[in-house]
Amino acid sequence: MKNSKQLSNTILVLTVAALLSACAPRGSGSTDQASRIPDATNTTSGTKGLAQCNQASDNGITAKLRAYVDPSTNKVRMDYMIVRFTALPSTFTSDTSYISMWRWLSNASGNTYLDSTPLNFLIINPKTGLAITNWKSTIRWADVRTAAANLGYSDATTFFNAMKIVVDLKDVNGDYDVLRVSNYDIATNKSVGQVDALLPIFYANPADYAKEADGSARASSLYNLHPFKSYANSGYSSSQFVSMADSYCF
Repeated sequence: MKNSKQLSNTILVLTVAALLSACAPRGSGSTDQASRIPDATNTTSGTKGLAQCNQASDNGITAKLRAYVDPSTNKVRMDYMIVRFTALPSTFTSDTSYISMWRWLSNASGNTYLDSTPLNFLIINPKTGLAITNWKSTIRWADVRTAAANLGYSDATTFFNAMKIVVDLKDVNGDYDVLRVSNYDIATNKSVGQVDALLPIFYANPADYAKEADGSARASSLYNLHPFKSYANSGYSSSQFVSMADSYCF
């Protein structure tokens, strides 16, 4: 018979596995809370295409983000995010730095707020749905090197490119806009690089994203993070932008 701790771990793994198997449905939201779309299950009202996945690269880090829905309600959960690292800085792969993740938001006036508490996350093997780590707020290669070797991975980038990370955003209402992945020197604990990525789900067309629900301009600190802002005047349709966002899904 399982003890209470074993039972709790089993429930956690089963819950995470179920969430990982559920891909966020594409639709259109009629309201805009912060820059994220709280309910992407409404496919009948409006014509604004939604990005359910995103990708951002900077300072040697490439992070892919994917929204997911609660399989029991078929609605997007704003308090969690699925992340995958497809590129990592050399300092991390050489185990001289570690990574933490943060959340921040910006209001219509352009003022930003970075939460001072790092986010907790869990690394999952998508092939089995099993957790490789407990909930953590930092990760270094040494923390998972043995587990990676047991799975046949000797390289940090290859390993993390194959794993999925469940990030607890602590954000039920979807008030936060951005996930920040920061890389820190192990010896000094000082930041040596970071990347910011808009949290899905958001409007895929940068022209749609450029405006708040009330028609006012979106904060430039957020708009400048839109993955397709350089194509804003390209003549692409919203459906084409959605397809572009879909290419980031995993």
